Amino acid sequence: MKICKDGTLQVNAPFRMDIEAVESFILSKYSWFKKRQTEYKKQAQHIKPLFEEGEKHLYLGEAFTLRLVISNRSYVEQNKDLLVIYHRKNSSIENILNKWYKQQALEYFTKRTAIFVNSYNLPEVKKIKVRNMKARWGSCSNRAEITYNIHLIKATLESIDYVIIHELCHLIHANHGAGFYKLQTKLNPYWKQQKQSINQQGIAILKD
Repeated sequence: MKICKDGTLQVNAPFRMDIEAVESFILSKYSWFKKRQTEYKKQAQHIKPLFEEGEKHLYLGEAFTLRLVISNRSYVEQNKDLLVIYHRKNSSIENILNKWYKQQALEYFTKRTAIFVNSYNLPEVKKIKVRNMKARWGSCSNRAEITYNIHLIKATLESIDYVIIHELCHLIHANHGAGFYKLQTKLNPYWKQQKQSINQQGIAILKD
């Protein structure tokens, strides 16, 4: 038995070995497997991207391959399954990509927030910001200003909608009381599943 790089379990056994014997062996090692799997997940959170050619990076829930091209100016272009980063020699690929993420995030979140505000006749949002946050996907101030995590732009569309609606509910209910959850369920009946999904995505998103 061994744990693969993606956290799955690989079991090798003789061709004619009884399947029940294999299953019994796996069950006897269950505690070992869960412990090692947890360790692998923790390690995965600390693997930092290198921002090099061929590396995979997330955008709107999809994995895109980096393509680096030396140019006289710096910008990012999405081309099918590629994120083509045009850059000056010796410039920071990480900074160029993060600047692009921030631009895309602000534009997408602003448009999507406006759609939900108009659709559900919610109070006006005074200002929308994006910034790097370690432990929160978003926040809503008592001044009706919403701040989204820049990394949220890497999540799936459904997960992004969950966060946006969640923060919009705070325009009416400041805390997470019964009224808040009643409103959230009314506007988004699938919020529990979406919350679970984004928490699962978080390991891959926040290490990026």
